Amino acid sequence: MSGWENSDSPQVKLMLEWAQGFERKDLALIAKCLHKDHRHTFYPRSLGKPEVARDQWLEHITSVVNLWTDHKVSYISYYSSLL
Repeated sequence: MSGWENSDSPQVKLMLEWAQGFERKDLALIAKCLHKDHRHTFYPRSLGKPEVARDQWLEHITSVVNLWTDHKVSYISYYSSLL
């Protein structure tokens, strides 16, 4: 097997689909990967934030994803000719 992208494991396929949802900003794909009884717990627990249900978390993550910009990075390489 050449890599985990070709894995037959349902867990790996789920995680790849989850990652693609975030990469594409596809909230329907993200929601598809969540269990219907999903609860999001904030850590550290000492913050006192309550758990939120799946739909509440999806609303929150929607607002976060809409703020994202492209993550492409450019750089200038510099080669020194000291040798």
